[in-house]
Amino acid sequence: MKANTLFEAIILSSLLFVTACDPVTWIVGGTVVVGTTAVRNQGGISGSLSDNEIQAKINYKLLNKNKDILDRVELCVKHGMVVVIGYMRNEAQCVEAMELIRSIEGIGEVFDETKVQSAPTGKNLAIDSSITSRIKSSLAFDGNVQSLNYDITTVKGVVYICGTAQSSYERDVVLNHARTTSGVEKVVAYVKINERNKRDRTK
Repeated sequence: MKANTLFEAIILSSLLFVTACDPVTWIVGGTVVVGTTAVRNQGGISGSLSDNEIQAKINYKLLNKNKDILDRVELCVKHGMVVVIGYMRNEAQCVEAMELIRSIEGIGEVFDETKVQSAPTGKNLAIDSSITSRIKSSLAFDGNVQSLNYDITTVKGVVYICGTAQSSYERDVVLNHARTTSGVEKVVAYVKINERNKRDRTK
């Protein structure tokens, strides 16, 4: 099967999840931004894209427009939020990557973590994969964390976390797991706090 046909099949077979809009607090780079985003659940508004479909659409777009960018991009996707991590040849390639991804219909918040740097070596990839696996495992076994609400990607020792925390405490627990994992050089977090849960607890 040709690559283009394969990606078309992936996109067509992706399930379309629906969402409910809940107020959330964004924790991005230490800055708190209150807004409204689509937090995924069992039902909601039709027309939203599932996280798997978002990834498929991005891969398909880059494959057709610039495969070199596709080869230089890692994605962290959760609850419709997209963090684009890239090791680009130059600034122009960083700009092109973000323009292509942001032009895809149906994608919500897209965050730019592309930079001009060399691609990871085979050794980097093995270490990064181990870091990601160990963090995911530690979250899965922590009863204070709903681990399925997070996506984690590691590139050259830098851990990128995106997702939705049920409380600021849960967010801090998640970040602590990442920061204390051996081999981690830095943690970049794009985490939303579900404000609806906070309201329910105060009633």
